[in-house]
Amino acid sequence: MRKLAAALVGVLVAALPATAALAAAAKPDIAVTSAADKASYAEGETFTITVTVKNKSSVDAKRVHYTGGDSEGVDDVAYGELSSGFDLAAGASKTVKLTGKTNRVAWQVGRGYVAFELRADNGEANAADNITSVRLLVPGAFDDLGGYVFQGESYDAEWTPQTAGVPGVKVVATTADGKTRYAEAVTDAKGLFRLAHLPAGDVLLTFTAPAGWKVMAGENGEYDHTLAQVTADDSDEPRVFVPAKKVPVSSPSASPSPSSPSPSSSPSSSPSSSSPPLSPSSSPTSAGPGLPVTGDKTMLLVGAAAVALAVGIGLVLVARRRRVRLQA
Repeated sequence: MRKLAAALVGVLVAALPATAALAAAAKPDIAVTSAADKASYAEGETFTITVTVKNKSSVDAKRVHYTGGDSEGVDDVAYGELSSGFDLAAGASKTVKLTGKTNRVAWQVGRGYVAFELRADNGEANAADNITSVRLLVPGAFDDLGGYVFQGESYDAEWTPQTAGVPGVKVVATTADGKTRYAEAVTDAKGLFRLAHLPAGDVLLTFTAPAGWKVMAGENGEYDHTLAQVTADDSDEPRVFVPAKKVPVSSPSASPSPSSPSPSSSPSSSPSSSSPPLSPSSSPTSAGPGLPVTGDKTMLLVGAAAVALAVGIGLVLVARRRRVRLQA
């Protein structure tokens, strides 16, 4: 009996992982993608979003339906079949549509969006890909954008009206991808800047600080740029606040001074700085005939010339004496 009981326990223990795996695999895996029917819309225009739903699991999905989401700048969103739900066989796909209208808010901020989640009644194996969102661009509105670059020691420093500003910071506004330039400005003595006539929506602000300052922009203060939202309304209040801290100013490296001649060198023994050095194959006499520069040979030639000159003078004197005698 003990052996039989032990064997049954062993079978149960061995079966537990397989049972757990079967239980995990018994849930469908719903993946959702969506796309708008146009690249941009006018205020009040109807939009249509095509939603593609796929069951990636080997288990049938029971009543796939809309369970919640969020939206902005849209009205009258109709989810259709996504609200009532539908069954989706293992490995199958289904395309459904939802509709709505853009509103005044979408025009003011340059875009609206719809985001939602789908689930099946019999569970979800992977919740990471059953959420989708669509952005609906609504261009046409423009407004100014202002802000402060202020003195702070960290990226999360807070601005107050008493906080000292950083003047002379150049601010450039472009599209979010940085490809199209909109406007630029320079901060004043209080660190205030204002960019005029920007399109509503997301813009990228890039900051160039003067020497001695480091801009701490972005989510963690690691960058010199940040995204900002332009909203068309009646407010002129600054909306962007970016800290900057003082940093050491790097001095230019000193250029090496020209080497001075050694104290033991004399001007006559140093070659002229304007004269190129002779190559090893060059000869001092290559420019034309002349005396050799070797010291011993020079002395021999000078001595020979002196002897020849003395002999010549002696011959002249002898000739003159003979001529006198003949005349006598």
